[in-house]
Formats: sequence, C-alpha cells, structure tokens
Amino acid sequence: MRRVRLLCLPTTLTAALLSACGGGADPGQPTTTATLTLQLPATAPAALAPVEDLAQPSFHVAALDLDAPDNSPQPHRQQPSAALAGLATRGLTARGIDDALARRSALVGSNGEATPLAASSTVTTYTPAQIRAAYKLPALPTSTAGLSAAQAAQLGAGQTLYIVNAKHNPNVVAELSAFNNQFGLPGCSSRTLAANASLPLAAASSSGCELVIAYSSAAGALTSTVPAYDSGWATEIALDVQWAHATAPLARIVLIEAPDASVTSLANAVALANKMGSGVVSMSFGAAEGSWTAGYDAVFSGSGMSYLAATGDNGSAVSWPSVSTKVLAVGGTTLSYSGSGTRSEAAWSGTGGGVSAYVALPAYQSGLAGLARRGVADVAFNANPGSGQYVASIPSGSSSVRWLSAGGTSLSTPQWAGLLAVANAMRVAAGKGLLGVPHGVLYGQVAGVSASYSAAFADIASGSNGSCGVCTARAGYDTPTGWGTPNASALLSTLSGATVSSSGSTTGTPAPAPTGLTISTAGLSGSAGKALSASIPISAPGASALSIGISGVPAGMGFTASGSGLGVSWAKPVAGSYALTLSVKDNLGRSATSTVVVSISK
Repeated sequence: MRRVRLLCLPTTLTAALLSACGGGADPGQPTTTATLTLQLPATAPAALAPVEDLAQPSFHVAALDLDAPDNSPQPHRQQPSAALAGLATRGLTARGIDDALARRSALVGSNGEATPLAASSTVTTYTPAQIRAAYKLPALPTSTAGLSAAQAAQLGAGQTLYIVNAKHNPNVVAELSAFNNQFGLPGCSSRTLAANASLPLAAASSSGCELVIAYSSAAGALTSTVPAYDSGWATEIALDVQWAHATAPLARIVLIEAPDASVTSLANAVALANKMGSGVVSMSFGAAEGSWTAGYDAVFSGSGMSYLAATGDNGSAVSWPSVSTKVLAVGGTTLSYSGSGTRSEAAWSGTGGGVSAYVALPAYQSGLAGLARRGVADVAFNANPGSGQYVASIPSGSSSVRWLSAGGTSLSTPQWAGLLAVANAMRVAAGKGLLGVPHGVLYGQVAGVSASYSAAFADIASGSNGSCGVCTARAGYDTPTGWGTPNASALLSTLSGATVSSSGSTTGTPAPAPTGLTISTAGLSGSAGKALSASIPISAPGASALSIGISGVPAGMGFTASGSGLGVSWAKPVAGSYALTLSVKDNLGRSATSTVVVSISK
C-alpha cells in the first residue's frame, strides 16, 4: 500500500479542513467546502517482497584490439587477431581483452605479429556521424553557438535523459570528454548531486549539455555514498552515456548509479529519476521475468516520463524491465552501411525478444499475430558487436583511452531514448506536451498508418533470434525487432506533431496502462454521536499527486490521507443524509467528479 501525505493549504482552509488538521468546528454550522492535496510518491510497492534477482548489463564488445578512430567517411573494418579467437563478447571489457591477449601470447606467430582470422570475421565499427547518416538523423552543425530554438530542439535541448545503471564508473566524465573530442560532439559540463539536493531538478539548459551524476541508495534516496566499482557496469555506463549524448547532443544527461544490481535497487533508482522531473529513462539491463514483474509497474508511472529498456542479449527470451507494458522494449539488428546511401539490416541473432509468460496482452498490441500476452520488442536499433559502434573506455586505475567496438541491446536503448528526448524537445518548441508513454503513438499514429509506417520505420524482415514460432523477423511487427528501426527524420516529424493525451496515449488509439482516474460512489454510514471513521477509495494509476475539492461537508467532518484514497472522520456525527461532492484532479491531467452519500442514523 502506498503512503500518502496530506498537505493542508492555509490560504484556503475551511472549518472542515481545519478539523482534519487538528482544529475543530461547531457541528451546528452549515455545510461548507474543503480543498486538499495528496502526494503519492512513486516507489516500488512497499507491500511487495523485495526481489533480489540480479540484473545483468546488456552490452557486448567485439573481441578485438581496436584501432583508434581515424574519422574516415567509411566505417572502420578490422580483423581480430587469432590471439582473441573464441573470446566471448558478452560483457567483455578493455581489461578482459588485455588479459586475453596476455594469456594467449603463445599464439603469436614467429614474425612477432598475431595471425589474422578469416576475412569473414571482420568487425565493422561506426562513428556517431555514420550512425546519424545511416538512420537519417540531421547532420551535426559545426558549432552549437547561435542555433535557433528549432535547431537546438533537433539536438534535444532543454530535455533530460536519465541513464540508470548499477555500480560506479569513476572515469565517466573523462570518457565522455574523449568521445566528444574525437568525434566533434558538443562538450558537457559535469557535476555530482549532493545528498541534500533539492528535487525536482531545475529545468535543463536550452543551449548546452550537462552530465549530472547521482548516487542512489538501495531505497532510492540521494546519497553521498559512492557505489563500488565494477568493470562490466562501468563499461555499460560509458556506452550508455556516450551514445545517448551522440543522439541528443544538447540534452542533459543524469546518470543514476544504484549501489547494486538487484531488481529492487534498480527499480528504486528509477523511482529516484521520477522525483527529479520529467524526462526519458534509459535502462540497458535485464533480469529474467517472473510472477513478480507486474508488481513493479508502479515505478514506471512518473508524470511526463518515458521509459525504455533493452530486451537482452541471450537470443529468444523475455526480461524485466523491457516486458513491462509501460516500457518501450528495444531489440537489436545487424547493420550494414557503407557510409553513404541506404542501410540494410537483419535481426541480430543475439537480440532478446519473445512473448511474456506472465504479462497480459496490452491494448496497443491487440490483434497482432502470434501474441497471446505482452510481446517484446517494440522497436530496434543496431546491436551486433560485429557491426559495432565506438566507445571510449578508461579502465579503473588508468588514464589511457581504449577504444571498443560495442554492441548489444544496451547500445540500441540509449539511442532510442535520445530520439524520444529530441522528439520531446521538438514538441516543446511547437507548444505541445511531452510524449510520456510512447506506445500509443508508435503503434497507432505511426505503425497503424501505412504511409507513416513506411516513412518512419525500416521494416526488418530477415534474421532470427532462435528457432521458436515467433523468433524470425518478418514484414510488419515481429518480436526480435518490433516494428523495426527508425528513419529518424520522418519519425521525429511524426512524433513532434502527434496528438497525445495528458496520460501519454495517442488520441483515438487504445491507451496503455495507466487507466483512468476513478472515485468510489459507495455510500458511508454511521450513528449519531458515535465517532465515524471511513474511507472513500480513489484510484489514480500512474499519478503522483491528487488535488481534491469537496463540497457539502458538514461542520466537524475532517479528512486525512488514506493509503487507498481519502479518509473521512467525524467525531460527533449529526443525524441526517449528507451528499459529499468530490472533484478530483491528478498530475497527469485526468479529472473525475463523484457524489458520495453519508447517512447518519439517529
């Protein structure tokens, strides 16, 4: 049960509200009105037993001692050495590559050079400019000084990207700086949030990038305690921050580091993001779904928030948090692009995706073939480390930059998050509200309209992530790649003009959870002279605050916060029938009005 806090508003207090806050009134006075606000914190549900299952980062790194980038117009192609043959790419780090090279030095040929592998194993690595061109993002300006508001919006200005991960990367600022300098991206100022920092955060800059680092406690509070270092999670953090920035170069990035990789700690880190203000949350991690999954959905209900998660890198499988109906699940492809012209893609064999064993089919997926329950992915992006993207890595204890060819649905997710941040910036520039939950727009106004779909998405119709009935990519929706990969210019144009309700669903299309605001109409009863204590249930899925106006209140009746709605108390009820009219609004823009009759017998 969520805790709620009653805030008394001194400027509008009536006698009845004073009663709720410790005052009193003469029962003989006529009925009056009351106004109050209930705050509903967004946290993992307190009644749910903590889930200590560990999530894993969803990145892969090519087993390759990668050359430094040369900024050639063509993607870099390099053959791995025989010394790294057979090295697993999942969770591979720069230190892991060095260790493998040292262990396998005996494989070095007699001429003192490593023997190359067969040409078929060539690894292709893309720069930010090449990825922007392949996916039809606007080219970066040579300078961000003097941009118009519309130009700055196309780079995500004024928006916030939340990167949620576990453990600590001590070199994230230096890595981002090296990445920016190498590829001509805008630089970012940086700071670490103090444990007593005021939340929500101030608005993001409309002209420059900032990297904000926040440490979350296991319970989701800001803390000054730095999480422990972990080389795998540090690599994940580097990848997420750099490619979110490459996609939305003027957006503010808030990196939230959880103290450990348990489901509960990571969910509470997301809840901390909710408290910081509206934005887009990127989660490049996953844990196998279970019967507990839906119980954590409340954390994905922040006002003005969009949530994205990687589908995983184990082939056909379903993981949390991507399985949540409130989270945009991002799968992966293998990209083929020459540096100009049109890209081609196939489903990456390692991408996660499938049909949930636990989560019911959401309305926005109704009618899709092969889905009896929630299907993941929703969308996709390049993820194969063999068609990887440059990441700057500085291992702990070192000051030297190592370049990695990274992939995984970890790579797909922050780039899709960056696209939504850019869409939000363009919407704000056009005087529109934030996208919030994006499924309604993507499934309805984009994929549901043939012309819009063919312009905004590349439909991936080849490749598979297993041998199951839904494992093969095909025309239209499929679980390995969802609706496909973005043609960003057309997609952003559609998203920036889409009609979105205050709850984040598309007008005229089935809305995903949360559902509507409701007030129970069940009557209350009591006896004259005997203290009354009752509750009026109010349901507001996804809301974090309620504003309640009550008319027809008899003198002496008071109201308090209730875990399920509005608590009603009356120390000395007077016989009669009283019609309380409740007008409730929530912070998602929904409203409801209802009348509850209180009957007091003699």
